[in-house]
Amino acid sequence: MANPVIRVMEKENENAAISFGQTATLSGSIKKSIGLVVLTIISAAVSANFLADTSLAIVGIGAGFIGGLILALVTCFKPSISEYTSPGYAIFEGMALGIISMQFEHLYFGISAIAVGITFAVMISMLVLWKTGVITVTEKVRSAIISMTAAIAIFYFASFIASFFGADFMPRTGILGIVVSLIISAVAAFNLLLDFDNIEKAVTNGMPKYMEYFTAFGLLITLVWLYIEIIRLVAMVASMFQDD
Repeated sequence: MANPVIRVMEKENENAAISFGQTATLSGSIKKSIGLVVLTIISAAVSANFLADTSLAIVGIGAGFIGGLILALVTCFKPSISEYTSPGYAIFEGMALGIISMQFEHLYFGISAIAVGITFAVMISMLVLWKTGVITVTEKVRSAIISMTAAIAIFYFASFIASFFGADFMPRTGILGIVVSLIISAVAAFNLLLDFDNIEKAVTNGMPKYMEYFTAFGLLITLVWLYIEIIRLVAMVASMFQDD
C-alpha cells in the first residue's frame, strides 16, 4: 500500500517556485499532524464504545475504510483542499480502527494500548534516526523504500484476489506470520522517514500553506498502516503464548 502522497509531493515540489501567498512552516505542519492524529484517536474511541459491539460493526469498518479511501484519493488529486478532506479521512479511518481494535481487545485485553504505544515508539525512534542523520533520505534510500512498499502493495492485492478463490497468500498465524508481519511493519516504519522528509521539503522549498495539511495527511496514512500491522503482529505473538 504505497503512500500516494509521495508522488504528489514530487509534483508539488516542481511547482513550488510559482506558489503564491503563505508558505508551509514546520510549526504549522507539526500542529496539523498532531491534530489529525488526535482526531483519529477520538473517532476510534467513539466507534469502539458505540459501534464495536453492535450489529453495525461490520458496516462501520466498511464505511470507515471506503470513506477513508475515497477521501484519500480526492486529497491526492486535489492537495489544495486537504484542509477539508484530511480531517474527514482521520474520522473515517478512526471509525474503522476503533472497531477493529475492540475486536482484538475481546481476544487479548490491553492489546490496542500496547499497539498504540509501540506505534508511537517506532515513530519517535524513526524521527530520532532521521533528525540525527543516522539515516539520511537520499534518492537511493527513497527509491528503495518506495520499491519495497510497492512490492507489499502487490502482495496485499494478490492475497485479496486469491481470497475470492478460497486461497490466501497472507500468513496470519505462527512463526511465518510473525516474520511476514515484522517485515511489513519494518517497511511501514521506513515510510515514516519519507513522511518526515516530505514535511521538511514542504517547508524548505516554500510550498503553499495547504501542504501543512497534506504532509500531515501523508504521515497519518503511514501511521494507520503501521498500527494495523503492529496490532496484528502483537496478536499473533500473544496467540502463540496462549497456545503454550
